[in-house]
Amino acid sequence: MQKVKFIIICLSLIAFIGCNDTSTSSSSSKADKPVDDKKVNWVSLSELEEKAKKDPKKVVVDLYTNWCGWCKKMDKATFQHPDIVKYINKNFHAVKFNAETQNTIKFRGEDYQFVPGGRKGTNQLATRLILGDKPNGRMGYPTIAFLDEKLERIDAFAGYKDASKFDPLMHFIAEGHYKDKTLAQYQQNFQSKIAPTPPRGANNVRTNNNQGKTPGKPKIQVKKNVRENQK
Repeated sequence: MQKVKFIIICLSLIAFIGCNDTSTSSSSSKADKPVDDKKVNWVSLSELEEKAKKDPKKVVVDLYTNWCGWCKKMDKATFQHPDIVKYINKNFHAVKFNAETQNTIKFRGEDYQFVPGGRKGTNQLATRLILGDKPNGRMGYPTIAFLDEKLERIDAFAGYKDASKFDPLMHFIAEGHYKDKTLAQYQQNFQSKIAPTPPRGANNVRTNNNQGKTPGKPKIQVKKNVRENQK
């Protein structure tokens, strides 16, 4: 009887250890699940601050509007290119931000309101990201703004860029070259592996004067900024 009991106890222990190993293996596989590099891992502004605390990285902000045809084209042609997706996901937190949102945005302890003006108006945060310390500048879309690891604005670059043009811009910011040279200087020695795919127009900026139109012959159109009552 004692031998039978001993055998039963041993078999029970083996079964318990086996179940435990399976559970550990299962949870480990979930934890090690790779990041999806087939699309940019966009996060909202409300998520950004928490993610930046846990994983400090530079930030790329795609500022767009619903009526901007070139914004839509850049979203499809540039932000879905596999090389661009992979590099952004590895080196940046990525935010897509509608510059004309009428919601009050809370960011870094400040509230940013919607300011009516022109046909659509602009959210104050979009103005801050695009113009920085030049409140009387001009707004245009698409514009890509970059922030550092502390969420301080680095710079903003207006106009449509295909993947081959966006490639050097990403490296310029991510590798810190903006600290001691201009983008034009950096591009002189940069060789992109991405073949250029120029649209009918290059470096286009769309504004609310083009509402409802689709991309066509290049016209760099901007709207004069209205920044009344902004912080």
